[in-house]
Amino acid sequence: MKGPVLITGANGFIGRRLVRRLLAEGMEVHALVLPNEPVPIDWEGEVAIHRGDITNREAVLKLGKGKEKIFHLAAVVSDWGPESLYQQVTVGGTRNVLDAALQAGGQVVLASSIAVYGEQLQDKQCHEALPHGKALGPYSRTKQAQEVMARAYQEKHGLPVVIIRPANVYGPGCRPWVHELIQAMQRWPVLIGNSENNAGLVYVDNLVELMVLAAENPKAAGQVYNAAEDNPTTWKQYTNELARLAGLPPPRSVSPLLAHPMASLLERTWKWLGVKTRPHLTREALNLVTANYNIPIHKARQELGYEPVVSYEEGMHHIEGYFNSLG
Repeated sequence: MKGPVLITGANGFIGRRLVRRLLAEGMEVHALVLPNEPVPIDWEGEVAIHRGDITNREAVLKLGKGKEKIFHLAAVVSDWGPESLYQQVTVGGTRNVLDAALQAGGQVVLASSIAVYGEQLQDKQCHEALPHGKALGPYSRTKQAQEVMARAYQEKHGLPVVIIRPANVYGPGCRPWVHELIQAMQRWPVLIGNSENNAGLVYVDNLVELMVLAAENPKAAGQVYNAAEDNPTTWKQYTNELARLAGLPPPRSVSPLLAHPMASLLERTWKWLGVKTRPHLTREALNLVTANYNIPIHKARQELGYEPVVSYEEGMHHIEGYFNSLG
């Protein structure tokens, strides 16, 4: 890669790891972060910090000038919230980023999600050519819309966009699959049935590795890549190990016969009552934790030379060190 790069969502869990990786590559890194967000101390003097919001079209267009690559990570990352917010941030923000790259003559590396496969995650091999499946919530719906828009910019304007579909990203500091999962284990069952299904995990540094490889390879433009691992870890194994590291008893489970109607009932009740906090269980989350993931990565291996750089065992060791550092 040459020239300066821009990272949206740079202050998030994945964004921070990507920033460190690109700095190690000797890149000039520009980070778009929200106005009131604290940033890492070690960014001082190394990262050009820009305070703003991807929904601010003029600011994004201005910031995109002169950027050879834009890594677009910013989105609403949750399984619950008002549809309008997802549309404004995930879809509208992506349109601003794509227009900024188009004006600058740059490339976009777009962080999508395996959630675009929808209900097909349950029982199909989700290779990159598989069409989008039935979405079960605003997150997967707007991730699908994000991809459709990116492909339209490729076809109509020739904008080089690489779409990366991360699996369930974990690692030190991860909010959904570490912190929130631990909080959930303290209050209610988090496992569905025997939970011997593949957890579809990808360690954060393995995702970053693929994103960098995609940005560096000109042949990746216009392509879609799964960001996953050949990792046979089940949800039961992962949550049990996570509980042990957090000093908690093994997580409890609930019957799938109860979980599915419970998720639908909770969603309807929360909407009817206008509750803003997420329900204990949603159909989107249920789809993710009950899927038996089959996410092939041979395309990334063959075309980009991708290989996971951190094993599951190493990843859990890093999480243990992180917990110890937190006391």
